[in-house]
Amino acid sequence: MPTERINDLKAFKGFIEQRLVEGGDEPTLVEALAQWEVANQSDEELAATLEAIREGLADVEAGRVVPARQALNELRRKHDLPPLP
Repeated sequence: MPTERINDLKAFKGFIEQRLVEGGDEPTLVEALAQWEVANQSDEELAATLEAIREGLADVEAGRVVPARQALNELRRKHDLPPLP
Protein backbone atom coordinates (compact mmCIF):
# COMPACT_ATOMS: atom_id res chain seq x y z
CA MET A 1 0.00 0.00 0.00
CA PRO A 2 1.25 3.50 -0.69
CA THR A 3 2.70 5.19 2.36
CA GLU A 4 0.75 8.40 1.64
CA ARG A 5 -2.34 6.50 2.83
CA ILE A 6 -0.95 6.49 6.36
CA ASN A 7 -2.25 10.07 6.85
CA ASP A 8 -5.51 9.61 4.90
CA LEU A 9 -8.32 9.87 7.45
CA LYS A 10 -10.97 8.45 5.09
CA ALA A 11 -8.76 5.44 4.32
CA PHE A 12 -8.23 4.90 8.06
CA LYS A 13 -11.99 5.09 8.65
CA GLY A 14 -12.51 2.44 5.97
CA PHE A 15 -9.79 0.28 7.54
CA ILE A 16 -11.47 0.49 10.96
CA GLU A 17 -14.93 -0.17 9.55
CA GLN A 18 -13.62 -3.27 7.76
CA ARG A 19 -12.01 -4.55 10.97
CA LEU A 20 -15.32 -4.12 12.81
CA VAL A 21 -17.32 -5.82 10.02
CA GLU A 22 -14.95 -8.83 10.09
CA GLY A 23 -16.02 -9.51 13.65
CA GLY A 24 -13.96 -11.27 16.26
CA ASP A 25 -12.22 -9.40 19.02
CA GLU A 26 -12.39 -5.66 18.56
CA PRO A 27 -8.90 -4.18 18.69
CA THR A 28 -8.04 -1.50 21.19
CA LEU A 29 -7.23 1.91 19.73
CA VAL A 30 -3.51 1.23 20.19
CA GLU A 31 -3.81 -2.15 18.45
CA ALA A 32 -5.83 -0.65 15.58
CA LEU A 33 -3.27 2.12 15.06
CA ALA A 34 -0.41 -0.41 15.11
CA GLN A 35 -2.22 -2.59 12.56
CA TRP A 36 -2.82 0.48 10.36
CA GLU A 37 0.86 1.42 10.50
CA VAL A 38 1.94 -2.11 9.58
CA ALA A 39 -0.58 -2.29 6.73
CA ASN A 40 0.75 0.98 5.31
CA GLN A 41 4.50 0.46 5.63
CA SER A 42 6.65 1.20 2.61
CA ASP A 43 8.52 -1.72 1.07
CA GLU A 44 11.72 -0.41 2.69
CA GLU A 45 10.11 -0.18 6.14
CA LEU A 46 8.68 -3.67 5.79
CA ALA A 47 12.06 -5.07 4.74
CA ALA A 48 13.76 -3.37 7.71
CA THR A 49 11.11 -4.72 10.10
CA LEU A 50 11.50 -8.26 8.79
CA GLU A 51 15.30 -8.03 9.00
CA ALA A 52 15.10 -6.86 12.63
CA ILE A 53 12.84 -9.81 13.43
CA ARG A 54 15.26 -12.22 11.72
CA GLU A 55 18.18 -10.76 13.68
CA GLY A 56 16.26 -11.11 16.94
CA LEU A 57 15.40 -14.73 16.19
CA ALA A 58 19.03 -15.44 15.28
CA ASP A 59 20.11 -13.92 18.62
CA VAL A 60 17.69 -16.20 20.46
CA GLU A 61 18.88 -19.28 18.58
CA ALA A 62 22.52 -18.38 19.27
CA GLY A 63 21.84 -17.80 22.96
CA ARG A 64 22.65 -14.08 22.79
CA VAL A 65 19.83 -13.12 25.10
CA VAL A 66 19.41 -12.39 28.78
CA PRO A 67 16.27 -12.60 30.89
CA ALA A 68 14.20 -9.41 30.74
CA ARG A 69 14.46 -8.80 34.50
CA GLN A 70 18.26 -9.02 34.32
CA ALA A 71 18.39 -6.59 31.39
CA LEU A 72 16.07 -4.15 33.15
CA ASN A 73 18.08 -4.35 36.37
CA GLU A 74 21.29 -3.61 34.44
CA LEU A 75 19.68 -0.58 32.79
CA ARG A 76 18.35 0.65 36.13
CA ARG A 77 21.83 0.34 37.71
CA LYS A 78 23.43 2.09 34.73
CA HIS A 79 21.03 5.03 35.03
CA ASP A 80 21.00 5.17 38.85
CA LEU A 81 17.35 4.17 39.13
CA PRO A 82 15.93 2.18 42.07
CA PRO A 83 15.73 -1.61 41.63
CA LEU A 84 12.52 -3.26 40.57
CA PRO A 85 10.37 -4.76 43.38
